[in-house]
Amino acid sequence: MTAQVDMMGHRRGRKAITHEGLVLLCMQLFLGFLFVVIIEPAPSDLFFALGFGLFLFTGKLALAPILRPIFVALLLFFFTNLISAFAWKSASFGANYLAITIYMLLIPMMMSHFAARYREETIDSLYKAFFIAASISAVIGILAVFHLAPGPITLYFRSDDGLRLSPLFKDPNVFGPFMAMAGTLMIGFNMRGSAANRTRGLLRALIILLAMFLTFSRGAWLGTAIAAGVFFVLMALFSRERRAFISFALFSSLGSLGVLAAGTFMLAKLNLTSFLAHRFALQSYDANRFSNWSNAIEVIRQQPFGVGPGHYVGRTHFAESDFGLATHNVFLKVAVENGWLGFIAFFGAITILSVQLLRSVNKLDDRQPLRIAILAAILGQFANSVVVDSLHWRHLFVLIGFGCCELVLYQMARGRRG
Repeated sequence: MTAQVDMMGHRRGRKAITHEGLVLLCMQLFLGFLFVVIIEPAPSDLFFALGFGLFLFTGKLALAPILRPIFVALLLFFFTNLISAFAWKSASFGANYLAITIYMLLIPMMMSHFAARYREETIDSLYKAFFIAASISAVIGILAVFHLAPGPITLYFRSDDGLRLSPLFKDPNVFGPFMAMAGTLMIGFNMRGSAANRTRGLLRALIILLAMFLTFSRGAWLGTAIAAGVFFVLMALFSRERRAFISFALFSSLGSLGVLAAGTFMLAKLNLTSFLAHRFALQSYDANRFSNWSNAIEVIRQQPFGVGPGHYVGRTHFAESDFGLATHNVFLKVAVENGWLGFIAFFGAITILSVQLLRSVNKLDDRQPLRIAILAAILGQFANSVVVDSLHWRHLFVLIGFGCCELVLYQMARGRRG
């Protein structure tokens, strides 16, 4: 009789990590090191490359049927990149950009593979690794605010003004959405446990969101507000424990007020109150940004197949660019670079994922709050993406990966019930 052996190699009390277990470990390290992206390649990139390299020797990809429409659309998006590449001005610049796009597309594929092959505990280990990264970022950031973090201040504060928190990130406009996503998912993840577990999870999430607030990223603030609104509305409408959730919502509202009070106090102590007011106002570059959007729409009309991957950037990034400024809008960026078909393919995949998550909300199982949190985070991230180019954000594709994982687990649960 053959003994059961799981991917970590458990058999008759002995533990010997398997080939696929090594791939999982690399994915966990990839997620766990997302708090360091100030260097290229980042440590997380190296762990992903190692994991994917090992994965190529494991056999074949496990792809759940529920994800086929999403990945077909993403595959079509990949082909539109190849089609638009005929308009490249620089093959080397465009090819480098396309390689990063392929890397981004591989992230949800790898994550969903483990959901199709293994149990919920495996996917939960990926969440925990991601939360560790966000928690480390929050701690480093708050230490930096009080000048307790080691090293030069430029490791922790970026942008021209040098006042916006961005610990070990290149851009506060990326760090802010990263923390917003982590805080939202952490609340959803911990809604599944006891009242004490929910409280601990909420407190950790509020610390993470405090770090997000200190980025002074208006897009991150907007995205967080939208994500929070969607999460609490859907939970209030569909939660199987509405009374418990209402109590939690009241407590989290008080906690949010506490975070705002703490943030205001910290800003006053650091003499940043006037800077906060400045960030709420229109910035000098906003007019140029809106004008650039108008030009982008004209380019889409003239070149419906796109100008090529990576070619809608400012001349500071690519001297041969036809554009003085980068798009700062992921919707226009995809349409300009990959044409209408690329736009339909990429955002079609996001729409299918979001609709499937919304349809899964009616299932009152243990993972329902997490699916709601992922849907809320997706809507928040893409609301933020109206004012920033997010196409190469690692955490955005991690979020898409978590959404795919939850759909796979949802389909499996329905199959067992059937």
